[in-house]
Amino acid sequence: MKREDLDRILHQHKLWLDTFNVKGKRADLRRADLRDANLRRADLQRANLRGTDLQRADLQDADLRGADLRGTDLQGAYLRDADLRGADLEDADFWNAYLQGADLHRANLRNAYLQGANLQGTKFDTNIRDCLSFAQAKFTSDALPWLILHPKWAVWKYTAQIEEA
Repeated sequence: MKREDLDRILHQHKLWLDTFNVKGKRADLRRADLRDANLRRADLQRANLRGTDLQRADLQDADLRGADLRGTDLQGAYLRDADLRGADLEDADFWNAYLQGADLHRANLRNAYLQGANLQGTKFDTNIRDCLSFAQAKFTSDALPWLILHPKWAVWKYTAQIEEA
């Protein structure tokens, strides 16, 4: 994706957010190639992104389905309610990211680093067993059936914070 195209999408999305969906347009970055992007501390609620520095992007309610985010730095990123279904998140770093309510069904979480992330209300499936770490992460109790599938559950269960759903 060209930088000017991404800038245009982000501008329209910001306008859409600022005007409460009256003007502008919701960001649609489905299947976008955002490999190795620096999205540290980015606000990506319901987003879809690649390969660019979007540290101050506000993508609340954007769509990231099927996006290629392999190797992306998402430390501290705000991805509340992000739609990441089918996204490739292999080797992505979500350290201390806010993923509350995100949808990670069918996402590739192989070697994804979820340590310290807020995953309360996040929807995932057996793919959680492929993540590198979710130590010190926050979950709601409905995640327990999936979490116990991880090979290191016996170690991380003492650091994970589980709250009632």
